[in-house]
Amino acid sequence: MAEKIYSIKINEAFSKKCGCPICSLQSLLEEEEIERILGAAMMEPDTRKETNRKGFCKKHLEILSQSGNKLPMALMLSTHIEELEDRLFKKDIKRNSAAYGEARKSCYVCGRMKLFMHRVLDNICYLYSSDEAFRKLFGEQEYFCETHSARLLEMAEKTLSKKERAAFNDALNQCNRTYLETLKEDLDWFCKKFDYRYAKEDWKNSKDSIERTVKYLG
Repeated sequence: MAEKIYSIKINEAFSKKCGCPICSLQSLLEEEEIERILGAAMMEPDTRKETNRKGFCKKHLEILSQSGNKLPMALMLSTHIEELEDRLFKKDIKRNSAAYGEARKSCYVCGRMKLFMHRVLDNICYLYSSDEAFRKLFGEQEYFCETHSARLLEMAEKTLSKKERAAFNDALNQCNRTYLETLKEDLDWFCKKFDYRYAKEDWKNSKDSIERTVKYLG
């Protein structure tokens, strides 16, 4: 089995017991990757070769450009543009369309994040299978967002035994069912607050119920 290099970060994220721990991990890994790209990795031939070839999606271009590290960003963009000049501007319209389409959908950071998150999900299932303390911690999470719930279950199907899969599924369902019941109650109360009969009542925990629901669904 591959070395489980994400165990410390996974345990740290799960120990917070606040929101979806995998969303937290994804944000952390994305921040670290952005810092790496604009740091020493910017001058690494292999990294520059890949950033030149793949470029960045709109989201990651904006994050990179807002980092404040203007010189490394300009250097990367300069060599990426040079490569684009070699790949685009085909005389045949079909080939030109394909070249532009490939350039538009390619992103170095997205590719790296896809790899990172596959490893994270694999490590989570490994820890669930091998570490009793982590199994307990898994069941104590506030929730797992819809996107990461789906990806976790897909990974569990591939890596866990039949007995482990059943327990894993039950634990994830319990976390999410409890959270959805809370969301439903808070949304219901939020709506009632717009009824004059409840105008003087306390908002309770409903004021951010829309934002929390969107975060879960998103």
